Amino acid sequence: MNIIALMPATKAYEVLLRNWGGYSGATCCFWQEDSQHNFITLIPLKLEDPRNYYCCSCATFDGMDRWGADLRNGILTYHTIDNTTAYWVDLGVDYPDFVGHGYADTNEGGEGGYNRDTCFHVYGNTDQAELNEAPYEECQKIRDSK
Repeated sequence: MNIIALMPATKAYEVLLRNWGGYSGATCCFWQEDSQHNFITLIPLKLEDPRNYYCCSCATFDGMDRWGADLRNGILTYHTIDNTTAYWVDLGVDYPDFVGHGYADTNEGGEGGYNRDTCFHVYGNTDQAELNEAPYEECQKIRDSK
């Protein structure tokens, strides 16, 4: 007889990202943080370099799944560590080829942060980082279509 121990799953907020393209020579990193700027993106795997899980070329999410990221139908899915902590969504764009090395970032969540599942269209270029909130159901439908 096999005995399987079940661990209670912690519910978490879901953050869906849809890539609107960007500069292939720039690196885009996506994460969530709490009100104290603590990193609260759940990284489910022990990776030698966790940045591989949440950073990629700004042009595409292609290949993120090889590092354990949930990438389905062009939608990248992240989770926060729980569903009780308000969170902000961050996008940092690093473009080392720019003269003097460049960086742009943005933070979405307003004064109180998010307390719900969200979806964002993301765009990263040599001088801009854009997170544009979209209807959660839009991204969810694309991600879950067969």
